[in-house]
Amino acid sequence: MSIRTLFALTLTAALFATGCAKKEEPKAEAPAAEPAAPAVDLAAEEQAIRNRSGEWMNYANARDAASIATKIFAPDGVLISDEKAYKGQAAIQAAMEAEMKENPKSLVSWTSDQVRVSSAGDFAIENGSFNSDPDGDGKKPAEQGTFATTWAKVDGEWRVLSDAGGTNAEAPAP
Repeated sequence: MSIRTLFALTLTAALFATGCAKKEEPKAEAPAAEPAAPAVDLAAEEQAIRNRSGEWMNYANARDAASIATKIFAPDGVLISDEKAYKGQAAIQAAMEAEMKENPKSLVSWTSDQVRVSSAGDFAIENGSFNSDPDGDGKKPAEQGTFATTWAKVDGEWRVLSDAGGTNAEAPAP
């Protein structure tokens, strides 16, 4: 065999071996991590809910049922009061107007004992106590009770999804 032939066979074998070798696939890059959502300032969200709750109390004492229904409650919000449920802003407004007509001098106040905001900052639960004076001057006995309100962020603003409260039960007579 001539050197040329040997060289040609060696070169052919080398090229063949290279062509048959398993190609390494380029490693796929790991998908880029999604940017982390900005951390929610839970204390600021809690304060925002307390502020909204205060706005609500101001509307109640100003007898502004329309603002309570449309500015505080979500469009599909639910108010549970006097063992009845009112769903939607129109029903809530009508119920509030009837209550205000029945007790035109009533005064109400409440305290938020606890506000718990979800880690995502889009839902919260507020618990507290209230005092309702039906005639505003203390001649009729005031009612005390507790409430639980569920809040949700709707278009970037805290709105009430549901609110329920009840008067404290009187102690049974001995």
